Amino acid sequence: MAKPYTTPDSHTLAISKVHISNFRLLANIDINLSSDGWAVENHPEKSHPSNERTTDARDPVTVLIGHNNSGKTSLAEALIRFTSAQSPKFSLQDFSSLCHEEFYNAWQAYTTAESSTLHSEREVQARERLPEILVRFHISYSPEMPSFGPLSELIIDLVPECNTAIVEMSYSLQNGKLSELFGGITPLDATTEEEELKHFLDALQPRIPRLFERTITAIDPTNPKNRKTDIPIERLRQLITVDFLQAQRGLDDEKERPKDPLAQVFQSLFEAASHSDDDSSQKMVAERLQKAVEGVEQELGGEMSDMMRALSPALEDFGYPGLASSAIEAKTSLDISNLLRSYTTLSYPGDSGVTLPESYSGLGSRNLILILFKLLAYYRMYVNRGDKPGLHLIFIEEPEAHLHPQMQEVFIEQLGQINSIFSRIHSRDRGTDDVLKQGTNTELYWSPQFIVTTHSSHIANRAPFSTIRYFRVPAKNGLSKRETQIKDLSTAEGLDSAFLHQYLTLTASDLFFADKAILVEGTSERLLIPAMIRKEVPELAKQYVSILEVGGFYADKFYPLLDFLGIQTLVITDLDAVDADGKKSCVHQGVATSNTAIKNWFNNKKITPAGLLEPSASVRKIQANRRIAYQIPEDGLQSCGRTLEDALIFANPSLFDLNLTRPESDKGKSENVTYNEEEALKKAKKLHKTTSAIEFAVVRDDWGTPKYILEGLLWLAGTSLSSVAQQPAVRMAEINDA
Repeated sequence: MAKPYTTPDSHTLAISKVHISNFRLLANIDINLSSDGWAVENHPEKSHPSNERTTDARDPVTVLIGHNNSGKTSLAEALIRFTSAQSPKFSLQDFSSLCHEEFYNAWQAYTTAESSTLHSEREVQARERLPEILVRFHISYSPEMPSFGPLSELIIDLVPECNTAIVEMSYSLQNGKLSELFGGITPLDATTEEEELKHFLDALQPRIPRLFERTITAIDPTNPKNRKTDIPIERLRQLITVDFLQAQRGLDDEKERPKDPLAQVFQSLFEAASHSDDDSSQKMVAERLQKAVEGVEQELGGEMSDMMRALSPALEDFGYPGLASSAIEAKTSLDISNLLRSYTTLSYPGDSGVTLPESYSGLGSRNLILILFKLLAYYRMYVNRGDKPGLHLIFIEEPEAHLHPQMQEVFIEQLGQINSIFSRIHSRDRGTDDVLKQGTNTELYWSPQFIVTTHSSHIANRAPFSTIRYFRVPAKNGLSKRETQIKDLSTAEGLDSAFLHQYLTLTASDLFFADKAILVEGTSERLLIPAMIRKEVPELAKQYVSILEVGGFYADKFYPLLDFLGIQTLVITDLDAVDADGKKSCVHQGVATSNTAIKNWFNNKKITPAGLLEPSASVRKIQANRRIAYQIPEDGLQSCGRTLEDALIFANPSLFDLNLTRPESDKGKSENVTYNEEEALKKAKKLHKTTSAIEFAVVRDDWGTPKYILEGLLWLAGTSLSSVAQQPAVRMAEINDA
């Protein structure tokens, strides 16, 4: 059994894991924020904080990917609201839908308790059934840290080897408020359980924000029963800071966006410099600005006083100030922060000395500048803490907005180095060279951890697998019972990470954002499959399907990743019949297949084309969430293609002038399988694969899809072959004539 703790590297302080339960789709999730660590699990039962091992965050960037409404933003919102200065006010809608029945069961226990002699015992049972929203931080630290600062109050274990602290925040019913929560809610004479549940929830809904509260508890990792309750939020906020750069950063909407959002960051930078206790140039600039504003205040104040004195006779004519009132005076007070926010703009040099305003710059450049300025402002504010160790968790939502692909890739690669970059700026500003000196504020005490949410395949593919957390919401028990599952790619077994990472990056694959995937042999399939989907299975065109050109040799390298992510996958490959010498042959003359994907799929290096066409092979084509498709005879034929091209010819014989009957002397006899296959193979050799694929995919529409591909697409779409009303008429007629 793994130890419940490990020794992190020297001078390490990091949030190693976050647990959230009962918050929207995040019904029960653990997310690892380190680049290498423990398995991320989704427990069916309530999570237990003991018997878990933690590790330090070696890579400060964690990348969250997944579809819209899969819980990524909810993760950020939960952490921000729980760590806010004011106690959060969650509504019934913020509780996971799975909690609705728990509230109902607690109410039933309470109503039973009212009429029972064991009232106190039943009331305890009712309270135990009440759900609560939980956020739990697992914090790893090094015993060699020169100062524990605000962390010390959360360390309550007595085991020297334990270097983990756990702090839990819960949103639960206040003590003594059970009667207020359930009092007055009467049963409804409903005809269905759904109606009664709705009646109960409607009555409960307005009571939750009023009667629930946030509580903070420190938990002993070695003994979960050992707890320290009532931790003040101020103490927690001294240790943990959570910031969120939202996707809507006010850059692209002229009507809704605030004026000059980049200039607003200067306000934060000025405030950070003003509170700095060092001799940096920013500090001196802030002081000079303050003195300049004070001078303007005095001069402007004198002018305003003179104006007021000049107006006094007119005011007296109107009876002001009167006998009991004092004379009015003018005083000018300028807020430098407001001046910077409202009247500072960025400009860009133009032609002939004309400067261009910030809005003339591209949205991508402005977005990147804004993100970096925001991070610099966070950095400046944080280093002003002095030598107090702390944790800084920064969410960056969809940084790819308006950034071209290359800029997106550079951003995610450089984000992990931002501390060093800002440290160099800070060091130059102070006139020192010890940027990376161990123990300096900028290196030890500002060690941010970034959580990046993205829908960009460029960011997802560029990020190391170990940093990716895949959010998915499998459909089960209807829409009301949906909940998020998180897949931590650092825990996936059997991955050829180097190969997969390089492939996904080079091809800019959208696999991580797909509902389903199709692995194909080559360029011809990659071009034709989308057209076949539109023609034959239009409902599949409405789903997110990723097509990967992987070749037969590399297909099995993708299986562990696809299975781990739970992506339904169709593998379209070629039968590739060969003779005893390993040379290409017609299917019915072949004695083996040269296709690695097929041999690996059936776990049989000697499987024959005849064996692949047997009915028993059809059952073995499906393995869990994957299905393989290779050439099979068209309806009414025994002849079979060995590649896409001759299979396409068999599916459309008249288009390729293929005569599926034998010469005159052989009429009346059974189909000459070998003859047909040889003729189709000859015609296939004359086709230019890419040119023909483009012609059929783009130019022509009078063709039918080979049966093996059609069957596979229908399986992927969840449609049976018999439910297809009718295939293209030209193809069906040709087959019947054969």
